[in-house]
Amino acid sequence: MKPLRLTLLPLLVAGMAWGAEPAPLRLTHRDALRLGLANLLQARIAREIREQLRQEPEAQMGIFDWQLAASASNGKLEFGDIDPRFSGLSNLYLTNLNTVQDVRTASLGLSKLDAFGGTVNLNFSTGYNASSYLLNNQTLPIGPSANLAFDTLNPYYGSLSLSYTQPLLRGFGRAATEAKLRAATEEAKGASEGFRTRMQDLLTRVDNLYWDQVYASQNLENKKLALKLAQAQLEEDQERVKSEMLAPIELPQTEATVAEREKQLLAAQALLTNAQAALLENLFPDGDRPGALELVDAPVPGPEPVPLAQAKTTALAHRPEIGQAQYSLAANQSLEKAASNAMLPKLDTQVAVIRDTTTHTDVNGVFNDWSQGRYPGYYVGLSFSFPLENRTSRARLAQARSAIRGSEYLVKDTLISVNLDVERAYTDLITARKQVEAADKALAFWKETLDAEMAKLENGMSTPFFVLQRQDQLDQARTADLEARITAEKARTNFKRAMGTLVDSVN
Repeated sequence: MKPLRLTLLPLLVAGMAWGAEPAPLRLTHRDALRLGLANLLQARIAREIREQLRQEPEAQMGIFDWQLAASASNGKLEFGDIDPRFSGLSNLYLTNLNTVQDVRTASLGLSKLDAFGGTVNLNFSTGYNASSYLLNNQTLPIGPSANLAFDTLNPYYGSLSLSYTQPLLRGFGRAATEAKLRAATEEAKGASEGFRTRMQDLLTRVDNLYWDQVYASQNLENKKLALKLAQAQLEEDQERVKSEMLAPIELPQTEATVAEREKQLLAAQALLTNAQAALLENLFPDGDRPGALELVDAPVPGPEPVPLAQAKTTALAHRPEIGQAQYSLAANQSLEKAASNAMLPKLDTQVAVIRDTTTHTDVNGVFNDWSQGRYPGYYVGLSFSFPLENRTSRARLAQARSAIRGSEYLVKDTLISVNLDVERAYTDLITARKQVEAADKALAFWKETLDAEMAKLENGMSTPFFVLQRQDQLDQARTADLEARITAEKARTNFKRAMGTLVDSVN
């Protein structure tokens, strides 16, 4: 989505004096939609959800990271006396043996999974294991004793190995190893399409709110005009009564009409207040908002819509619901391949190269053995395993295939729904445009009718009752014409949504 370039907010403070009410913000239809994309709380929530799903492929890539493992330990063990006097040989000798063992170890390892399921391991370990022995030998219970002490001569040791384990059946290949990564990538793409769907819905909502306020504003002007006509008629009737050209009994009818239109004007003012509040709340949820909105655009018929066949083709290429369903199908197909691979027996081969050491008096001897390769070694292994019933793998494969069938049905159902949605939106737009034409004709007719009725009244061929009736009919015609134009505007926006081009038309 292209970045929003909004220059509206500075207008809120331009020309404002300290403590003065904020100036009304002039807002075009396009600007209102762009503000909605930027500010709506639901749009912010949708962005965060999209961002969460976009991070999942990166999380799945973590299985291919190098894994570092290290450990160190230091311990001391002391064994109790070994007293063979209980063995029945106490008549020959009496012996006590004390042992103190000092143990220190350190290890460092690196491992990594590759794209084909193999694992490389590099392991290094060294240690120190020394024992001290103290032997007390007393040949007679009360005679002299002999003490003998000795320690471990070569306490240092070590080991270095490089190994590689490769699955040959289960777990072999990119399809098995990268299944979750590929599924997460497809779901992340689907999240972007889901975000577009949400944005289209929110834009439609802002569009409706904008035109609701336009309707309320113009409806208020119509009610003001209707009241003005009724008040003018009342003044004329009062003059006619004074000049005895009209019977006083005619005045109550006109006065009642004026009162009724004052009531309609109050209702229209309330409608505008509520419509403007709804638009302000949605476009400025953080509270920093203008005192009022002055909506610039008026409802107009607009250009002819594209042909239905072209609209359907456009929808197939742009409707985000279709892309989202297709990405979900691709994700399930990746998981199904991994589930199929899990049905195979586990057959792994392992190759390792080893550099061992003998024991030494110091750690330098250990490193010398490694550097000179004095004690090389290797091994090659093969391991096999297979669960006899393998119920888990069979159930997982059945679930994966069921998910694919469900995704395939969803793609087909989405295509049908999109086609039907485009047809309905096209029909609604064509109908709305025709209704505007009919409403325009009706409005022109009632204007001419009112003019004719007023001319008849001037010539004494009509009464105020019929003039007021024609005014009411003209007011209804204005309302109907306004409603038809607002409906046409909403229908045009809905047609763009049905084709999947609404978001692009705003940027």
